[in-house]
Amino acid sequence: MPHLSLQPVWRALAAACLALLANSAGAGEPPSAPERVMERVLRMTEFLDTMLPGVLDEHNMTFHFRPKFSDLRDEEYMRFPLEIRYGIKRNWELSAGVTPHIPSPFNSGRDHRWGAGEAKFGTRHDVGRLVGFFDETTIGVETRAPLGNPPIELNDHYAHIKPFVAAAHTLSIWPSTTFYANLSYDRSVTLTTRDAPPPEVVRRHVIEVAPGILYKPSQLGYFTEYRFQHIAEPDAWHLRHEFRAGTIWDIPLKRTEKWRLPGKWQLELAYRYIHEEGRDRGHGILTRVNWRTSLREVIEHANGKNSLSRR
Repeated sequence: MPHLSLQPVWRALAAACLALLANSAGAGEPPSAPERVMERVLRMTEFLDTMLPGVLDEHNMTFHFRPKFSDLRDEEYMRFPLEIRYGIKRNWELSAGVTPHIPSPFNSGRDHRWGAGEAKFGTRHDVGRLVGFFDETTIGVETRAPLGNPPIELNDHYAHIKPFVAAAHTLSIWPSTTFYANLSYDRSVTLTTRDAPPPEVVRRHVIEVAPGILYKPSQLGYFTEYRFQHIAEPDAWHLRHEFRAGTIWDIPLKRTEKWRLPGKWQLELAYRYIHEEGRDRGHGILTRVNWRTSLREVIEHANGKNSLSRR
């Protein structure tokens, strides 16, 4: 039976999404004062797997939901990352989340099942101008732990402790352009209370450096990024290189209010090229929806009230 390639379909979908973003993100009315407050609370602090500096203000709480639509194409399951963040004090933020998964409606196999996936806990601290070049710097640590028997691509059955630094510098000659950089060390940790991981899993410790450029003059932005990884395994180490280029649409609050969608919605689309030493080179399209909302907005929408008009 001939193999049906989905690459032309995904490329056409990506082109259509880019055209939609370009046509839909035109200049509109300037945001009102309540909208500016909400924009600050729900400001963009990440896209795809990239972190930007910044933490929540004290006593603010937000909810984040980031489904990965590439699971429909590549996996036998679909994951639904949920996260809560809370500003515990000035310049400090705590987070907790879970990534449950369900069977994919399109692919079947060993991982076509339900599960809790993994749990995640983290803390972030905004240290401001830590290094002379960067305007903003945030340091933190994130811990991930498997729950039950998750698919290997979701969690490799090890717990992971990842300290990180996220820094950014706005270019003075191009105020809409930001140079950013992520530095992290992802270390695998064995949990003695769990069974041994599957035999095909290779334990890894990963050092990653990811510089990039973000051009975002309005709600629509574009970015290009290079990721360099040093991957240490039990018997050897090797390098991994990845290039990404894409677009982000931070949908205006006025528009989502008209659609009766609470919170801030962010559409992310990128092309990536991967070269991992000792393995085949690869490329593909990344698509993701990033939804975040505040506790106050959840309560107001549950009561049938318009969050912006009440502020």
